[in-house]
Amino acid sequence: MNKLKYILTSILFAILISTNVFAQKIDYNEMVLVPEGEFLMGCDHEDEITCLEEAKPAHKVFLKAYMIDKYMVTYKRYNECLKNNECTDLYAGGGCNAGMSWNANHPVNCVNFAQAEAYCKSQGKRLPTEAEWEKAARGTDGRIFPWGNEEPSCELAVMNQKVDGQTMGPGCGRGTTREVGSRPKGASPYGVLDMAGNLFEWTSDWYREDYFDDSPYENPQGSSSGIHKVLKGSSWLMRSKEGMASTIRSGYSPLGQGYVVGFRCVKDID
Repeated sequence: MNKLKYILTSILFAILISTNVFAQKIDYNEMVLVPEGEFLMGCDHEDEITCLEEAKPAHKVFLKAYMIDKYMVTYKRYNECLKNNECTDLYAGGGCNAGMSWNANHPVNCVNFAQAEAYCKSQGKRLPTEAEWEKAARGTDGRIFPWGNEEPSCELAVMNQKVDGQTMGPGCGRGTTREVGSRPKGASPYGVLDMAGNLFEWTSDWYREDYFDDSPYENPQGSSSGIHKVLKGSSWLMRSKEGMASTIRSGYSPLGQGYVVGFRCVKDID
């Protein structure tokens, strides 16, 4: 009898583990601290794939401390904002994931700058500056990617990986985004997730290609005006290291609703 009881208990335990009953619940609203201090922004190395001209020269930047979302904003979180009439409907169709039955913990895509800004404001937060985003992504040691200098792979980021000459496919074979936080091995030095792959992310800065030539040392806010905002990060369509470095900066119309664009928020520390 005791042996039978042991076997049944073991089977039940295995079932509970396989169904994640004992798994720790993820707090998708979690924020992490990025402490005050200096870091190296931009790059100077000779690899033209990971160090583009608009990310030069490398320069020291000092930022005050702030909190940043550990995860990109998900559809579940955004839909709560919709219910409170503080956000507006996202574009659906054409690669956008709004309305999909499986999208709850996937990052919001097809969101324009104003919608991202409004969501952050509704939470008592704001969009990160380009400098804040980059420091949260790469820390203070000048690394190329959030996890270090190791070549990107589907173990580290949601991307379009080639394996032995064969293409696994965009989104590590899924053809779209993956749930936020699905690549914990790709975490930044501060534990921030998905800062390479999955989706590009809005920042608050106006884009200027040569901004790093004369950007201020303390708490830079980007160009004073422009027609494009700075996107940081990369997406599920990126292959290998091309376009996946934390220094990559792209200009994008604030009206854009691209299916490879999402966001996260930051909060000032009083």
